[in-house]
Amino acid sequence: MGPKSPHIKVVFGAVVLLSLLFFILSSYRVSGIIPIHSSNDIHTVTATVTVTATTKPTTTAIDPDQLDVEQIEADFPLGYKNPNPWFKSPSSPRAYAKDLMNLLADDQLALLPGFRAAAQNWPERLQKIESFYGINRTGSWQDHIDSLDDHGLSPLTKWVQRYIYDHQNPEDCTGKKFYVLKNKWPRHGLGAIVRRVFIEMSAAIQTNRILVLDPEDSPGNTLVEESCGEHVGAKASLECVIEQLSSCASYATKENSVYEIDPSEIKDGKVRDTVPFVELAYSSYFDGTGVSPGGSVLRYWWRAQLYGYILRPNRAALQRMTELRLDKTLHRGVETNRGNVEKPDQREVPFPLPPSTISIHIRHGDKAGEGRLISTRDYIVAAERFILRNPLSYMKRAFMSTEDPDAIAEAKRTPFINPVRSFANIDWTWYYSNIPRVDGGPQANLALAHNKTDSLLTHMMQLWMAVECDTFVGNRNSNWNKMIDAIRCTLMDKCRAPYIDAGFVADWVNFP
Repeated sequence: MGPKSPHIKVVFGAVVLLSLLFFILSSYRVSGIIPIHSSNDIHTVTATVTVTATTKPTTTAIDPDQLDVEQIEADFPLGYKNPNPWFKSPSSPRAYAKDLMNLLADDQLALLPGFRAAAQNWPERLQKIESFYGINRTGSWQDHIDSLDDHGLSPLTKWVQRYIYDHQNPEDCTGKKFYVLKNKWPRHGLGAIVRRVFIEMSAAIQTNRILVLDPEDSPGNTLVEESCGEHVGAKASLECVIEQLSSCASYATKENSVYEIDPSEIKDGKVRDTVPFVELAYSSYFDGTGVSPGGSVLRYWWRAQLYGYILRPNRAALQRMTELRLDKTLHRGVETNRGNVEKPDQREVPFPLPPSTISIHIRHGDKAGEGRLISTRDYIVAAERFILRNPLSYMKRAFMSTEDPDAIAEAKRTPFINPVRSFANIDWTWYYSNIPRVDGGPQANLALAHNKTDSLLTHMMQLWMAVECDTFVGNRNSNWNKMIDAIRCTLMDKCRAPYIDAGFVADWVNFP
């Protein structure tokens, strides 16, 4: 045994050393990437190892400004080239249309103009859009809403609109309590003002008070001319261009009115995002389908209803908006040309906009101060992705609204983002209004006009033109885009039409 003891000591020492090394390494975390490289029949493994002290795993922070919208090129990893031998790019229909004409009989040729006329508009669609503008409509806004298809409206819209109207316009104003709202937001634009007003209206309903605007300092008075209410003996107000929020305003006195909502007037002392009765009505509506909606969706639905009640242009405003809409000199249409992007073909802008036209509202300007700006290209990409997936019903034709003149200029030079020909038409047709624009805030844009009231109505006309469309691309982080979303679902029956968000898909969640 004696001669073997040195070897035993060596082995024992090795075991102790390895155990100690294993103990030390067990206190550390080994992480790395181990790519396997192959060359002919030789296989080697290269390991990159990082040894760090044992700590709680950390999550890498992602800067939203560095994120980009998923680009359409990702759908075509082969560079738009199909390797299959049977794949051929189809010719443009215009290239052989004249040859086809020679193949038709006289009775077939006689039918073609009728198909062309049928594509312009369907009578029911035209009637609804005319009513939306107040054309040939003798009834009220509620009558217009009642004439719309229930399946195209947001759930319970007809009932909710009547509920809000009845609260604000009771048959007898005697003995009612009021909440008088002053202009606390003199620098806000139309979208932000309406949002502020409907939040206050929701609180007023919960305290069983009727919301009225302060006749001396009304919200929205900075958006219109000071003289806009003189014809009715009133000062400047948002109600110069919208229907009166209440028929009981003259009944408001110091004794029956408050200028701030007191939560103690509510049973449990809480002012909620939604009115309890309306919230339970909405939930009950869905109970029959086995769905239990709530949270942000319910709040967004309720606020859309309030948008729809507040943003109803009065008769005079509708008349002016219609005049602006039908003014052919005010609107432009261009069919882009990939052969020469600087010289697109001119097109007329019909009324209404043709079926399957897409609304794209690009919010730039001062939105950078409170949210991430979405590039013009990303809005177009979002639209193209949708059209490419729906070639049987949609084509590259859009009405574009924005405060940014550079966005209009960029679109006019953009016949495509994705160069494939799998579209109904391969190059974009753009519609837009030739109105003054500055890439700034609402007040800066109003300042471009000689008359602020007329400028405001011009921009409201842009909102109405957007709702003429049948698909919507925007970014709900913008108040104006939320107005488009709300109006299409409450004052028009286009709520089942697709809405594609060019920004973060949940930009509307928890928006204040």
